[in-house]
Amino acid sequence: MKHTVFTLIIAGIVLFISSLFTSCKEDPTDIGVNLQPGSDKIIVATDSLAVFTRTVKDSSVSTDERSVNLLGSYQDEIFGLTNASFISQITLSAGNVSSDAVITPDSMEIVLSYAGFIGDTTQDITFKLYKIEELQTPLNLDSTYYADFDVETEITNKTLLGEYTFTPTVSNNSTSFIIKDENFLSFFSNTNLYKNDTSFIEAFPGFYFETVSTTDDSGCIAYFNLKSGNSKMRMHYNDSLTYDFLINEKCVRFSTFYHDYTTASAELQNTIAHPETNNELAYIQSAAGLKVELRIADTAKMNDLMKKGINKAQLQISIPAESLDTTTTPEHLTLIYKNDNNRFEFLSDYKASAAHFGGKFNEADNSYTFNINKNYFIGILTLN
Repeated sequence: MKHTVFTLIIAGIVLFISSLFTSCKEDPTDIGVNLQPGSDKIIVATDSLAVFTRTVKDSSVSTDERSVNLLGSYQDEIFGLTNASFISQITLSAGNVSSDAVITPDSMEIVLSYAGFIGDTTQDITFKLYKIEELQTPLNLDSTYYADFDVETEITNKTLLGEYTFTPTVSNNSTSFIIKDENFLSFFSNTNLYKNDTSFIEAFPGFYFETVSTTDDSGCIAYFNLKSGNSKMRMHYNDSLTYDFLINEKCVRFSTFYHDYTTASAELQNTIAHPETNNELAYIQSAAGLKVELRIADTAKMNDLMKKGINKAQLQISIPAESLDTTTTPEHLTLIYKNDNNRFEFLSDYKASAAHFGGKFNEADNSYTFNINKNYFIGILTLN
């Protein structure tokens, strides 16, 4: 079964503005014109502003504590190579082991619960599994972790437990992997590990699941729900017993992404290489890939609009019909703005009502439309 990566090619972005202004000109054919002075006659007009677009890399996206974690490698003819890996801690289950217990692990089984796929699910996914030994800074639930987390710098010591290959099975709810590394198994014989969650995580900082790049023309990335209750590490010990290590709200977990745009289309490579050029097409890519920054450049028209009463502003993003054959459009897009502290925030309309704010894909005209708060838009005009 084939699923396509959420990517988007944008053909044009236009900002539509409805303005109110008064006119002294009277038209005797207008019904009810004698009910108000001619000087107070209200005229409603719609104007538009062309928007300058810029496609930029979007690596500084937080990925911790998300509903899913991604694993796999995908090669796209337009967007190039994408690798998805993740880091996760595990913790103790409720039934802790007594200090005088004798534990002889036979094997460890990691179970990961599927949440979906992108790419070609007939293609294998290969990854390397590492036990994290030491980190530059210990993982902390109060910290924020980003897609461009530098594994080579931050993980100062790690042990390779094995390399695994699996073919995603859509009909299955989960997949599992067996660890038989003797040193890893003997580590869990120490009953001091099982005192409490804090001592366990200090002794065992977590796993690193590192994707191996696909050599195929397509590839596949699997989504895993690590908090489903079915995702866990199960220890088989003393011949017939089992003990589960859990992934829950006490565990740090986050995804890391790598994008190689040297394998992307020539058009996209040119767009990335010249971000200040207002190219005909702009590109959006999920998994901390690409985003589009917008800027209104027509200062003369903006100054003219300042003289009028702004009633409404809408941003319309058009998608070229031909790109729908090679990409799958996401159901929604999100629009954010950069504040005075150079940080991104949601617009007030989104916070008040996501439904009114818009951003849903309209199949009738292949577009997305956002309703922009008129006070925010007036603020843009004032700043410029």
